[in-house]
Amino acid sequence: MPRYALRNQQKIQQAFGVDFLRLLLASLKEHFNSHIEIEEHTYDNEKFRVIHVPNVQPNTDSFFEFYVIAKKYDVYRLAYKSTMS
Repeated sequence: MPRYALRNQQKIQQAFGVDFLRLLLASLKEHFNSHIEIEEHTYDNEKFRVIHVPNVQPNTDSFFEFYVIAKKYDVYRLAYKSTMS
């Protein structure tokens, strides 16, 4: 099962609040626990690959984007990029 580490959690909390950080972490946990293979996307104008993580809140169709800063074995080092609807 793949694992992850989210960078800059303190900065995310300061910018968006503790509830948003908890939502990000809950969404990451659900996504990584339910997927054996993590799908990575490459964009022409982006330096890093990106993964899409569905929002765990009920009745929402949004997802979070995270940069894959590094990947070693099955551990992804991630940085928050944006929220998409």
